[in-house]
Amino acid sequence: MERASLEGVLGSLRRGWLMIAVSALAIGLLAWIYCVLQTPIYQATATMYVTSGTDDNSQTAYQGSLASQQRVTSYTKLVNSDAVVRQALQSANLDLSVEDAKADVSATSTTETVLLNISAVNKDRAEAEKLANAISTAMTSYVSRLETPSGGGQPLAKLTLVTPADASDSPVTPKTTRDVGLGVVVGLLLGVLGVLARARFSNKIRDESDIAGVSDTPVLGSIPTDELLKKRGLIDFKGGATPSAEAFRKIRTNLAFANVDSPPKIILVTSPIAVEGKTTTAMNLAAALVEAGNRVVLVDADLRRPQVDTRSGLLGDIGLTNALRGDGDLSDLVQPSAVDGLWVLASGPRPPNPAELLASKRAGTTLSELATSFDYVIVDSAPVLPVTDAAVLAQWVDGILLVARSGSTRFGDLSDAHDQLTNSGTAVIGFVLTEAPTSKGRYGYYAVNPAQKKSLFGRNREPKAIEQVLEPKRKPKH
Repeated sequence: MERASLEGVLGSLRRGWLMIAVSALAIGLLAWIYCVLQTPIYQATATMYVTSGTDDNSQTAYQGSLASQQRVTSYTKLVNSDAVVRQALQSANLDLSVEDAKADVSATSTTETVLLNISAVNKDRAEAEKLANAISTAMTSYVSRLETPSGGGQPLAKLTLVTPADASDSPVTPKTTRDVGLGVVVGLLLGVLGVLARARFSNKIRDESDIAGVSDTPVLGSIPTDELLKKRGLIDFKGGATPSAEAFRKIRTNLAFANVDSPPKIILVTSPIAVEGKTTTAMNLAAALVEAGNRVVLVDADLRRPQVDTRSGLLGDIGLTNALRGDGDLSDLVQPSAVDGLWVLASGPRPPNPAELLASKRAGTTLSELATSFDYVIVDSAPVLPVTDAAVLAQWVDGILLVARSGSTRFGDLSDAHDQLTNSGTAVIGFVLTEAPTSKGRYGYYAVNPAQKKSLFGRNREPKAIEQVLEPKRKPKH
């Protein structure tokens, strides 16, 4: 389960890579625009050394060092005093107000040292240097006066300029490279969080890992988005190894392993709701089985909104409902399709009571009779949730394929459909995911050879007599 969760997270990140990239670029761009709009500020820092006491013996020198460290903390406060700032402005002839200068000047000290750092910032690099050096000079003079005893004599402490202020060529703000890089990182994090949040709270199936959270029933295959498949409905399996063709071949192969001891012959194909690709899946699975040398009949049991006849260019006025009402023999109702070996039993006239017809014993008898003459009977039915047709029809089949559409089918709908079909007593042998997301180049190996693009439709051929196809297979004599 943990592996499925991890695969789900990774799958969500793969699908949402564009959102993550856009988020990173957008935040990075905003950071760059912010930096461009900012006025560059330069900083200059002067370093001063604090000494206390004048005696040369070691004990006095140690005590003087401690006194100097204590004085440094006090001196950091004096840097922004009115007296020091005013003196600095007058001596350096700087065109700044006392308040502005105080806002531009700061002082720091290094722990357990006697070093005092005086910094000044300004949009003019030279002004920043001039102000920091002026404050340093003013501090030297001011401390000398403060530390001189009232009775006269040498000052008890003094400040010595160690390193004059020298502003860097690069501004301290904005730091464009740092800020843009930070913006990109923040954008990436926001994008990842957004993608994961969307995946966490989304109620739609996206890929195979999402289906794993609905049921332990295996996913037999995923059909990639294919515009040609949408237009023509039926794949030209003779036209080369296209991604869609390979996907249906994979489903065909996995179907053979669904139940090795009792392989399903009558397979119901349905979906939770409409427009999820069930008819396309049924038609192309049937064609893929034919490609493997099987005789297949496709039954359109969606008696409410039949599509097989229109999508395969056959007559829809005769078919399954005629057989269920006893209006004719199957040999008169089954039609040859444009694919050699694939026959179609269309829906026939639309009845007022589809569910009752499909629940009748005659429906089971019809499917069983077809199963004696064909290797596979693929049944396209109505969706599960809107009507009960698929649930009642499930009793006459060997297995069910449940189709979900990526980005459309909801978790709850797929789960409810699976539960309803399972309660019918017939096993759901697998899921099929349509419109599945795929990475570019994943199917690059399956290039179509133009010389192989021979259409399955409209070929001149003489189909076998329907009586020959419907004749039950004869068992060899012993």
